[in-house]
Amino acid sequence: MMIFRNKEVKIITSTFIILFTIFVLCFMYMINNSISSINTIVIKQNIGAVGVIVKNHPELEEEIVKNYTADFKNNYEYGKEILNKYSYKEDLSTYKNLVFEKEYKKLYTISLAALAVFGLVFFTFIIMFLRNIFRKVRSFAESTDRIMEGSFNCELSDKEEGDFGLLSHQYNAMSERLKENMEQLKEDKLFLKRIITDISHQLKTPLASLTMYNDIMIRDVEMPFEEKYKFLQEGKNQLDRIDWLIKNLLKMAKLEGKIIEFNKEEKPIYDTIRKSIEPLELSASEKNILIKLSGDKDIRIKHDVNWTREAFSNIAKNCIEHSKLDGIVNISWESNNIFSQIVIEDNGLGISRKELPKIFERFYKGPNSSSPTNVGIGLYIAKAVVEGQEGSIYASSEEGRGTKFTITFINY
Repeated sequence: MMIFRNKEVKIITSTFIILFTIFVLCFMYMINNSISSINTIVIKQNIGAVGVIVKNHPELEEEIVKNYTADFKNNYEYGKEILNKYSYKEDLSTYKNLVFEKEYKKLYTISLAALAVFGLVFFTFIIMFLRNIFRKVRSFAESTDRIMEGSFNCELSDKEEGDFGLLSHQYNAMSERLKENMEQLKEDKLFLKRIITDISHQLKTPLASLTMYNDIMIRDVEMPFEEKYKFLQEGKNQLDRIDWLIKNLLKMAKLEGKIIEFNKEEKPIYDTIRKSIEPLELSASEKNILIKLSGDKDIRIKHDVNWTREAFSNIAKNCIEHSKLDGIVNISWESNNIFSQIVIEDNGLGISRKELPKIFERFYKGPNSSSPTNVGIGLYIAKAVVEGQEGSIYASSEEGRGTKFTITFINY
């Protein structure tokens, strides 16, 4: 019965019922007229027969009239025997009966005409209806051609009921999904191009330095060991920088490509913060910077330990780099029923209002950056990691008074 949810099937069915009903009524009317005509002819024939017989034999009037108005079976066999001599039998074909021949031809002709009209009308309706259906099919074909040519602005009307409406809806959904996939492919292509450009650009300087150091040592075979050691040490520094660059560029590429699945677990945030600053303790001690932690060690937050540690480490590293000698980097955290918040702040040089909106951009290095290894992707990675875990990060700063980073995770 699901086929009857289609408007087309409903229209065909209702039209057929209406036309068939009209045809049956007309046909019954014609049959009734034909039967009435035949009945009139039979009555006239009987009247003529009675008139002939009674005219010649008046004494038989009562018996003859009784035969036509009451019971004719008493004389049936005798009359049958007489008429058989003249080939007037019960099985006489209708079209051979001269009395009914005219009415028979008339009924036959009218019946054929009625059937022809009904068939023609219904056939015409079916053709017109099929034309409408094939017009919809052509619209699907034309839309498919436009999609294959790269044009996705060909939405079909899906407001009608039935399978065509469902097909149009699914077709529009498919078109929209193809459009999104094509746009995603374009974005992936641009992303790949941008990443290759970034890697090439960032590796160009250390590779050029390595090539220069190597060429100098090859040309000057009599170079003193102390000087050669200096070049080798510089080469090692450049190799370390390349290694650091490649690792961080790959991290950035994974985050931008959204191929990272964060493994969030409810763990103590203190442990993550403690591990994030361990690699920074040496650089902090060189500038005599105190890293101060304050917060409840038992607070647990649902987060990816490894990636969150990477984000905290990048933010703390940025604070250390922009802090003055004998400075302080404060890391505090707190939690309530709604959210958990981690604050990392320094009392260093600060960031101007003009530069503050740019600090989370890729490869952005502020005017106060003093580290030769800083390429401007640490804060970008930190932001991507926090937001990838449905958190938020916000920076506020005042020149000469330090910078404050606020990271918020919703508790759920």
